[in-house]
Amino acid sequence: MRATAVGARPSNLELEVPDGTWFPDVEPTILALRDQGVEGVVLTCLSDEPLTYVVMADSGEAPSTSDLPAWTKPEWYDEALPWIAEHLEATGPWTQVRSWGLSNVLRFPTADGDVYFKAIAHSTTITPTRPDALPMLFAHEPLFLQRMSIDRPGEVPAPIAIDEKRAWMLLPDAGSPLADETDIDVWIDAVRRHARLQRSYADQPGRLLEFSCADRRLAVLDAELDRLLGPNSITERLEPADRDQLPDRGKQLREAIIELTAIGVPETLLHGDLHPRNVAVRNGIPLAFDWTDAALAHPFLDLVTFVEETRSKLSADPRVLDAYLSEWEEYASPADLRRALELAEELGALYQIMTYVHLPDHLAGPSKESMVRGGVWWLRKLLAVQDR
Repeated sequence: MRATAVGARPSNLELEVPDGTWFPDVEPTILALRDQGVEGVVLTCLSDEPLTYVVMADSGEAPSTSDLPAWTKPEWYDEALPWIAEHLEATGPWTQVRSWGLSNVLRFPTADGDVYFKAIAHSTTITPTRPDALPMLFAHEPLFLQRMSIDRPGEVPAPIAIDEKRAWMLLPDAGSPLADETDIDVWIDAVRRHARLQRSYADQPGRLLEFSCADRRLAVLDAELDRLLGPNSITERLEPADRDQLPDRGKQLREAIIELTAIGVPETLLHGDLHPRNVAVRNGIPLAFDWTDAALAHPFLDLVTFVEETRSKLSADPRVLDAYLSEWEEYASPADLRRALELAEELGALYQIMTYVHLPDHLAGPSKESMVRGGVWWLRKLLAVQDR
C-alpha cells in the first residue's frame, strides 16, 4: 500500500509501506523515507485512507498542524531530544515507532540494548476539545510504572527515567511479544504472574488510586450505564435495529454487575488493555507493558482483551484460563469463578465501551475516528454476546 508524506521534498512524497499498516504504526513510513534519502518524523496523520502523514523532514519545512498532542509540533523535539540525551547515550540513529493522538514512541539503540522513549496523552497534558468533555480515563503511565516498579520490583517494566510534568518516560526493551510464543507454559506463567500481581493489591485500593489508576469499579460502571448505552457519538453509529436493543441490554448488564459483585472476587489492579501483544517475553519471563489503561476494577475484565480465539489461539487454551482462575480460589469456588468469568465477558465489553466513549473528546482527526470505530466494535460484541 502507499503512504503520502506531506512536508518532505519533493512535496507529497509517495512511499510504499506494507499492506495493512495501521496509521499509528509509523515506523514503516520512517524507513520508507530513509530509503528515499530523507530523515524525518511523523507529526500527525491527516488521513488513514488514503494514508497521509504530515512529516518534519530534513529536506523541507513541516506544514503547521492544529492537532492536540504537543508532539505534533516541530518545536516539541527541541525539548524532548535533549532530555533523552541527558539519560541515555545512543549508539546509532533513533527511529520513530508509533505516533498518534495517544502517544509518541521513539526507539534508541544503546550499548545495553534498545531503549524506548514514550510520551503519553494524559489529562494533565491534553486540553479537551470541548468544555463539557468527559474525563480522560488514562493513568499517568510514567508515574504509575515508577511507583509500581518500586513497590513490586520485577513485576512491571521499570522506567530508566520519567518526566512527570510532561508525561515522558524511557523504558528498556521488554522482549518479544507473547503473541509469538508457542510454549504453553510461558502463557500459563504470564497469566499466573498477572493474577498474583492483581491479588497483591486486593486489599489496597487506595494505594492504586495514589498510583494514578482510574477508579473504574463495578459501581462506577453501573453509574455510567445510561450514558454508555444512551445517545452518544458511538451508539449513533449503530443500525437502528441494534440501537433499539440497548435499553433491554442495559437491564441485563445491571443484573450481571449485581451477580458478579456477589461472587466476591475483590476489585483490584486492572491492566485494561491486556492483549498478547502488550505482554513481552525476555529470557522466558513474561512481563506486561503499556499500562496507560491501568485502573482499579474487577480483575477478570482483563481476560476480555487477553483472549483472542482467532488471532492468538493459545490465549484461549483451557489450561491458560484454568491457571488464571486457580489463583483466585481463596475467594470463591471453581464453579463460581467460572461464572464470574462468563459475566466478565459481558461486562468487559461494556468496560471497553466506557473507554471509547470518553476518549473522543480528547482527540482529533484519524485518532478520534479510530476511537469511535473501536467503540462501535465493542458495542456490536456486547450485543453478540447477548445473542449467543
